[in-house]
Amino acid sequence: MRESVTFIHAADLHLDAPFAGLSTDNELVGRDLAEATYVALGRIVDLALERDVDFVVIAGDLYDAGDPSLRSQLGLRAEAQRLDDAGIPLLIVRGNHDPLGGWSAGLVMPDSAHTFPAHEVGRFEVVREDGFVCAVYGRSFQTSAETSDFSPGYVRDPHDTVAVGLLHANVGSNPDHAPYAPCTLASLTASRMDYWALGHIHKHAVLSTGPHVVYAGSPQGLNPKETGAHGCCVVTAARGGVVGFEHVELAPITWAALEIDVSGVEFIDDVERLINAELEAARTSAQDRVVARVRVAGRARVRADLARPGVARQLTEAIRAEQVSRTPWVWLDRLSDATMAPIDVAALADAPEFSGEIVRVAAELGADAAALDALLAELSGPVREKLPEFEPARPAAEILEVARDRALDLLIGEDGGAS
Repeated sequence: MRESVTFIHAADLHLDAPFAGLSTDNELVGRDLAEATYVALGRIVDLALERDVDFVVIAGDLYDAGDPSLRSQLGLRAEAQRLDDAGIPLLIVRGNHDPLGGWSAGLVMPDSAHTFPAHEVGRFEVVREDGFVCAVYGRSFQTSAETSDFSPGYVRDPHDTVAVGLLHANVGSNPDHAPYAPCTLASLTASRMDYWALGHIHKHAVLSTGPHVVYAGSPQGLNPKETGAHGCCVVTAARGGVVGFEHVELAPITWAALEIDVSGVEFIDDVERLINAELEAARTSAQDRVVARVRVAGRARVRADLARPGVARQLTEAIRAEQVSRTPWVWLDRLSDATMAPIDVAALADAPEFSGEIVRVAAELGADAAALDALLAELSGPVREKLPEFEPARPAAEILEVARDRALDLLIGEDGGAS
């Protein structure tokens, strides 16, 4: 008998989720975006069949809404049936986006698909044909805002050969995410589970390896901030812990945030060439479709042309047409112009003109971090009065540098001379 078990840990499918902050009138791109979460789920099942795993767990937020569409429920059932046909159980907990109290079409799922209850931690035994038993523990959300700690209810049976905890939660009070089912890493590691399969945080993260406490991350990034690798985990566990672990990238569409230095560039066609080269590199890296946001920066004479009305929009449209015609496509979602006139700031430090005074005052402000923070707080006060949650998007030092350069840009202009 094989003394280990192999399973897939996935989470945060968000079936039917819109791509936040993105709009496109391109038919091909729009269709692929609408299908992305379903394709990601299909790839998880493909991987399970390819690796011949013993079971699959999904740690919550299978759907994007508490009242999921019929299409998303049918899509999940179809993939669960593919697993059932291969004899692979699917074990599910529900999260804040898809609590058990939400609407259900009442579809009959395959017998091998199991959803854990909400009122207590349930225990499910995965029994292989050779007699090996792995116990999986899980508890679903009943409502969309479960704020109690579920972890004390996860009590391992001392007879378990291998035990897996399945939980949708905010571990360690991560301030960037809602405090649902909050718990501590210490409470999880003390539970004696061999592996904790977590959901709720969309970025893959290994919080501990003794035992393994892991966020699988979402298999498909859902907004511009969710860049990087997205997929699921393939785990092999035996008595005493994890003996094999791999995060497999599966996202059919990747988000990319690219910064391109165009310092010294004089002509628009050179900017176009640089952007297309970066997008090609992003396509090669992802080996799939990419939605990119590009920021061009640097001191360059081309700044004057980029600043002309309509130029950035027309350049974006030309690049889109080029990139979306290739396979797989890359969509340039946004092009931001942060270029500045070709001014030698260092050379102005001792200049007697007003431009030199701007450089010197900025240097003095930048030398006192506390004073700079206080000045920024004072200047942003009127904004905070109307928007209490407002926070500057950049550090104070970077804001100062941008303000200095913008002032010099307006004062000196394209020729770079002092005045």
